[in-house]
Amino acid sequence: MHARLDRYNGQPGHQVDSPDLADLSSGVTGQPGLLSCLTFGQLGGPAAVCLTLWDTEASVTGCPGPDAGLASPTAEIYQVTDTEEGLAATQAPTYARLVCFDGPRAPEQAAAEDLAGRQRIWPAIHGLAGLVGIYVLRGSDLSSVVVTLATSVETLDAAQRAVMATELTPGEDPALLPGPDRVEIHRVTGHHLPAAGPAASTKGH
Repeated sequence: MHARLDRYNGQPGHQVDSPDLADLSSGVTGQPGLLSCLTFGQLGGPAAVCLTLWDTEASVTGCPGPDAGLASPTAEIYQVTDTEEGLAATQAPTYARLVCFDGPRAPEQAAAEDLAGRQRIWPAIHGLAGLVGIYVLRGSDLSSVVVTLATSVETLDAAQRAVMATELTPGEDPALLPGPDRVEIHRVTGHHLPAAGPAASTKGH
């Protein structure tokens, strides 16, 4: 499975809470190979984001992307390296946290991030009642974005507290875990699932 992030910044006459940026999916839904589409509006910031998930790399690269009437959105293409379903996987998410690690990064850093996710972070948060699911997106330069979907801001805050309370597990090297470059909190403004659920398994993709 592959993902595409299209980012827009608010401009005069195009604020993120206006109708043309409330749902960026209009030019994407119905495209061949589209698995799901989520659109976000940043809390306390100017950004709007469209996250689309695709069955193959060819599908995502062949799509023109959403058209919100704004020039030159930033489009980023990733491989989805992991997904997890939370206890609220059957519910529509209303909030999302995007934790961004900019590239280029060394393979050792990406491997350390994956180890931390499997052994420490996911076990610490998987039991949260409002957690819908998680996507881990990995770029060609080993940059990554961890997308956490939840039914409330309180769930996102609880997840952050749970992660911060964990201790490194055997095999984790703190030198390889410098922390994210950015953390963004968004409202989910649109949610379209023509095929799989919000945290469908990537096994076999």
